[in-house]
Amino acid sequence: MNRIEIPAHYVHVRSTPFWSLETAPPGIWQRHLDAGTRQGVLPRLSVMRGAIRYCRYADQHSPEVVESFVINAGQFGVFPAEEWHLIEALSDDVIFSVDFYVDPQILLEE
Repeated sequence: MNRIEIPAHYVHVRSTPFWSLETAPPGIWQRHLDAGTRQGVLPRLSVMRGAIRYCRYADQHSPEVVESFVINAGQFGVFPAEEWHLIEALSDDVIFSVDFYVDPQILLEE
């Protein structure tokens, strides 16, 4: 996957709490689109402890992973919200959060 960088003019619009295997919403571990997230929003998943694998799929039903990458403790990954994906905890002690960034122009169009 080509590394996605959040453009400098994007603004932070919200954050999740710090989640663990036990506290994260169950749907996050299943294939999904980020429901309720505007087109053009970039989620940044940050791992504080453990590791998470991000898996992207072509669509809701395709059996093959199109691409995947691992985010280790102290790292983050940025990916488009409007693509089918899931995340997998690679350790039982994982702690992570997600921050959402958007072009301010999109906010003005609402």
